[in-house]
Amino acid sequence: MFTYIKLKNFKSFSNITLDLRKAHGEPKKIAIIYGENGSGKSNLISSLLFLSKSVNTIINQTRLRDLLEGELHDMYEKEKKEGIIHDIFRKHFSTLSELVEDYEMIGIDGAMSLEFGFKLDGSDGSYFMEFSDNRIVKEELKYRLKKRSGLVFRIDSNQDNLSPTTFFDSTYSNELLETIHKYWGKHTFLALLVNEIQTKNSDYITSKIDNNLLKVLRFFTRYSVWCKESGGDSVSITAPSQFMRYLKKGTVNNQDDSELKQYETILNSYFTQLYSDVKSAQYVLTPEDNGFSYELYLTKKIGGKFVDIPFSLESTGTQKLLDIFPGLFACYTGESVFIDEIDSGIHDLLMKELLVAISDSLKGQLILTTHNTLLMENMPPESTYIIRVDAEGKKSINCVADYDDRTQKNNNMRKKYLRGDYDGIPYVGYIDFDDMVQEISTSVPSPSIGKT
Repeated sequence: MFTYIKLKNFKSFSNITLDLRKAHGEPKKIAIIYGENGSGKSNLISSLLFLSKSVNTIINQTRLRDLLEGELHDMYEKEKKEGIIHDIFRKHFSTLSELVEDYEMIGIDGAMSLEFGFKLDGSDGSYFMEFSDNRIVKEELKYRLKKRSGLVFRIDSNQDNLSPTTFFDSTYSNELLETIHKYWGKHTFLALLVNEIQTKNSDYITSKIDNNLLKVLRFFTRYSVWCKESGGDSVSITAPSQFMRYLKKGTVNNQDDSELKQYETILNSYFTQLYSDVKSAQYVLTPEDNGFSYELYLTKKIGGKFVDIPFSLESTGTQKLLDIFPGLFACYTGESVFIDEIDSGIHDLLMKELLVAISDSLKGQLILTTHNTLLMENMPPESTYIIRVDAEGKKSINCVADYDDRTQKNNNMRKKYLRGDYDGIPYVGYIDFDDMVQEISTSVPSPSIGKT
């Protein structure tokens, strides 16, 4: 699980820390982050998306090259000038240079840096990376070395320090150093290691690299992120099976596919418990040349009759509930999950009941941003964070439990927040729409009938 996040010159944060540790340094299983619009909630979650993308730059560039060498090549070259397809590919297959360009704070000359604290198998660790001129200029990982924590590697312009405890084959260590000299800067060392794991025999890798580092690499490639960004939602979800990625529709080889039946049962329980008018959820299968296509339907009682409705026609909120299901499933089973604006399109009461149901038995970690203040009535102050912005535009993230005027159990945290005791709420001046309309009416002539 993650224990803290430190960001400098990242998006809208010049210097900010989110501390997710409770007593004795243990990571919190759930954290809910509030703040006014534009305070940086989405940017905070974006930092985890940046980390996820940064460790996959080599793999994604390989995938992109494979795509462009196939059927997409002519289409890509034809449309590249317009930028449409290029922007789509950039979103999913970014280079490290493009990532830094997209995420670094605008108008700042200083370096962008990110540091992530984590705790795995009872041991603390941290990963730090610093960027300048769209390149990585410093990278450092600390985690368990045999029985105690120490430096796994540190790389910058002056040194390449690889722990002999972690990289215990000297010949392989020298190969990695050659790879660093060739590719580091354009890629992080973690990305180089992830590519090693993906492209080489697993037995070979485990004979060269200590298992503690492999645990860290698995952790950094398995957490899930759902984030709101300027180009639309960005999602990196770890799912236990391919079906979890295609819950709305897809294809199977057999109409009696046991895994599909299992997810049908789970989704039936999920939606019938969330909605009183949903009587069942089921997959409708259609024969195809090489198997069957499946599509999720909900059976609802409408006007006294049972009606089967394709899930694709459901409301935005209902579809969001299905979209976040893989993330909720992942954190319930032990993974770390970050969801931005989890309440978007979902009724406040429904979201509250859903989180209350999952929080008691959470095995993993769930970090989310929201405007749903009803959640404050059921979540402890230790799990509630506020992003504050002062008059100079400086930002901080404060846990409600750490305020000097502590919120006792018999106090109403929601009322105190909405009253402004914790800040993080909008302070709106007087808005005079009469003056605005009058200004437009006197300066812009009204259009004639029949003209646009």
